[in-house]
Amino acid sequence: MFRVKIFALVLLIIAMLASCSTTDEKLRAMIPDDAVGVIAVDVPSLIKKGRMAAGEDAVKLPDGLKKLIDEADPTIFGDVIGSLETSGIDFKSRSYLFFSPGIYKAVALIPVVDVDKASAMVAKIASGKMKDVDGVDFATHLDYAYAIDGNVLLIGRYNTPVSADVAAKAANDILNRTKPPILENGEISKYIDEKGEITAYINIKGLGAILKENSRFSTFLGNLPALDIVVDSDIKAMTLQVDFDMSKTEGESAKIKTGFLYDENGQYSKLYDKLINSAIDSTSNVLGLIPGELDTYFAIKINGFQLAQMPQMEKMFQLLETAPLTHGIKHKEMLSAINGTFVFGVAKGQVGDYNFAVATQSPNPDFVIDQIIEIGNLRGQSPYKSEGEYFYDYGSQGIAMGQTNNVFYLRCVDFETQYSAAELPVLPAYLENAAMALYQCLKIGNNVEGYLNWKLNDKSGGEGLYFTANEKDNVVISMLKCLCWKEPNSTMQEGEDNFDYGF
Repeated sequence: MFRVKIFALVLLIIAMLASCSTTDEKLRAMIPDDAVGVIAVDVPSLIKKGRMAAGEDAVKLPDGLKKLIDEADPTIFGDVIGSLETSGIDFKSRSYLFFSPGIYKAVALIPVVDVDKASAMVAKIASGKMKDVDGVDFATHLDYAYAIDGNVLLIGRYNTPVSADVAAKAANDILNRTKPPILENGEISKYIDEKGEITAYINIKGLGAILKENSRFSTFLGNLPALDIVVDSDIKAMTLQVDFDMSKTEGESAKIKTGFLYDENGQYSKLYDKLINSAIDSTSNVLGLIPGELDTYFAIKINGFQLAQMPQMEKMFQLLETAPLTHGIKHKEMLSAINGTFVFGVAKGQVGDYNFAVATQSPNPDFVIDQIIEIGNLRGQSPYKSEGEYFYDYGSQGIAMGQTNNVFYLRCVDFETQYSAAELPVLPAYLENAAMALYQCLKIGNNVEGYLNWKLNDKSGGEGLYFTANEKDNVVISMLKCLCWKEPNSTMQEGEDNFDYGF
């Protein structure tokens, strides 16, 4: 009798694994071969590590996450997460997100076990019941479309506004696998199946083409030749793995690993060798001149002279020369005067729009200062000098500029600096042996939720961490809070003209 029970249990486990495998294969087959990026989310592992499991097929959201979603302005991610408990979503299978140049710029494919519950969730989000359009249950709201066919929920975000019939047909084509699947490509599927709760493979050129077609992105960045340095280089793709480490010895964290696929003898490799001055290991004198109270920091070690000679940069210099605010500045000469660590920090201002600061190593920092003063004088904005620093009146913030120990700095902040970026966690250590580093303090309202850090180890990729501000917080829930949060009464409301980026 005991053996019979064991045998039955083995059969049950095999059946469950076979069911999960079939569901996963079904979703993978729906991702078309013209997708420019694929992201896989290991939902079962996230549910487990987020301590949200509430029985065999149920989840329980923490009260703090529920409260945050209720208080924030609605986002599509927050709407779905907030409805998880009654959503009918399959919590035993992976979900997928892919980017496309077609009708939808981003599509989420989510397995469901209860179609009625999933339809009810969509009806609540879209403020109306789903209707049969082109053979699928379909609804649309703002710039999102929702479709359910069989046991798959599709959520797509439009590239440009289209009619419901066109959107439904595009959804039907995806759900019915009218194109060969991209994950038949063994190289791509290899990276998607890497260890981690989140894995991704992004085609750089394909993503760049989508961004350039995007009106909002193009308005700000699409016409800048510097974008071509990345998207028109021979970097084939970027890969990503995010693995949540629940070890209590150093607190919970999310380990982030990124990789670049490129030709060893190609342009990217040669540019990296010319431009990145990774031999520089002393960065404390630069970080020490940047306020530590900012939210976002970007640092890179560069050879400015080599960068200024690049054809892409020549195009940018021509563009800047014709712009009213930058006309007359010797951009090429200023860039050539940088050799070493360059750090930029920014944060939302307490009084003004933004606080920011720049500091960089230079063999000739006085040249940079003289250039800025000259341009300011031409515009009737002369600085006053005090104790070796130059000051400009700029509303409530003011601008301070100067140099010390061959480091040029400029600060525009509306607060008294209490400490420097050299005292921040992780960032100084990253820059000791990395060519590039990012540091992001993530806030929800006025409260710090966590910290995201990343460094580029070498031309093949980098690594980073996300960790919570409070060591007792669950790192999975913390990241979900950041993804679901949007400032109440935010000016960035989602609407028919908000085809900006992401999902």
